[in-house]
Amino acid sequence: MSERVIILGAGLAGLAAAHDLILAGLDVVVLEARSRVGGRVLTLRQPFVDGMYAEAGAKYVLGEHSTVLGFVKRLGLELDPLPVPNLSALRPFHLQGRRILAPIGDDSGLPYVMRADEQQLGLAGLYRRYVSPLLEDVGDPFHESWPTAAATRLDGLTVREALAEQGASPAAIDAVSLGRFDLVGDGVDTSSALAVLRRELLTVGKGTSGVYTLRGGSDRLPTALAGALGGRVQFGWAATRIEQEHGKVRVYCRDTQGVHRSFTAERLVCAIPFSVLRDVELVPGFSPNKMRAIRELEHTSVVRTFVQYRRRLWREWGWTNGWMTDLPIMHVLDAAPTQPQLAGILEAYSAGSRARAAGRLSDEERIAMTLAGLDQLAPELASEVQCATTHAWNQDPWARGAFAWFRPRQLSQWGRALATREGRIHFAGDHTSPMPGWMEGALSSGRRAALEILSAVRTARSA
Repeated sequence: MSERVIILGAGLAGLAAAHDLILAGLDVVVLEARSRVGGRVLTLRQPFVDGMYAEAGAKYVLGEHSTVLGFVKRLGLELDPLPVPNLSALRPFHLQGRRILAPIGDDSGLPYVMRADEQQLGLAGLYRRYVSPLLEDVGDPFHESWPTAAATRLDGLTVREALAEQGASPAAIDAVSLGRFDLVGDGVDTSSALAVLRRELLTVGKGTSGVYTLRGGSDRLPTALAGALGGRVQFGWAATRIEQEHGKVRVYCRDTQGVHRSFTAERLVCAIPFSVLRDVELVPGFSPNKMRAIRELEHTSVVRTFVQYRRRLWREWGWTNGWMTDLPIMHVLDAAPTQPQLAGILEAYSAGSRARAAGRLSDEERIAMTLAGLDQLAPELASEVQCATTHAWNQDPWARGAFAWFRPRQLSQWGRALATREGRIHFAGDHTSPMPGWMEGALSSGRRAALEILSAVRTARSA
């Protein structure tokens, strides 16, 4: 096969598509606006000391992520399992102005004014009563008939509305959403129940056979994939216009110096976020549903701030690796649970409107806000600080947010259009998969786009 294919975007989706197309003998060029591969896989190695690092983007691999596992094995990479949780650990909360240390399974001290029947359930019981039945209605997001009628009904509701229909009180909804549903999109009052519950189902809903991180950092995966492409990635080219005509696709690009150049091929894999694609001129325009998806799809505002400490005192105290708060820092977790050093890194992960507010601050102001929040949880850590850094995904011009999220009815109205080809243009990216925000979603979407192209090429040649 001698057809030429342009891959727009050198994130995991674009790299996976290029990998499979090259193996099939096609001529491939990958165009990337950044000076690096990986997209929203971003491992931060500075300013950390002792060889430590933190993930500003994709971090975890689940035991069911067969596409990631396949590439890891093929590329000679290694995984590290997350430590087994200590069931006797204390889980820190900071809610309504006070710190609470709750033994796992005992949430009686949380300041939520729930009904008596809810209060005695605890967070795990609330989840089983209100969330688990809804997960059954999600169905199989990978089945060609998805969404079913039950799933479509969920798509018409916000998360809060769906939980309220199950009988949950407002306080119970707030409690069960803390550190979970409030980290997606703009929270439980704006997000599609179907989209959020699909994410929940594919993460923890049916159990998992393990959670892992990539040894040495998540960026080793895109770096290894790019290395296998033999220099086919061209950096610094941002698309400004895409044309289809006479069996060809032409991409007009501009580099960082203002130099313009066009690239021509028989087919194109568009593997950039729709938040970026909406600023690219499309000639001719795509189908109405695709144009609507490009115009309306939103990406979760996420700010991740990391603080390195000389010692992991939270382990000495017997605390869990995840802390939940209603502070601007939102969710706190051990950012380096599989790294062996004595030093440690805590991450403050904020999403939605709080992330946008934090994103408007300078890096120094954001770090100071994070340290102030951590002081309310664990003031003893202040003397152990070594360094800190932060990353706001909304400020990244080639991402403009983190993973895709959906408002009510969007999945039903134009969700199928996300992955649908437009003439000779094929689409990849985790937003085109049932798994937004996961490396598995990105890689599998790239392989799907490659299969579409190979099938189309074979069909054309046999005609």
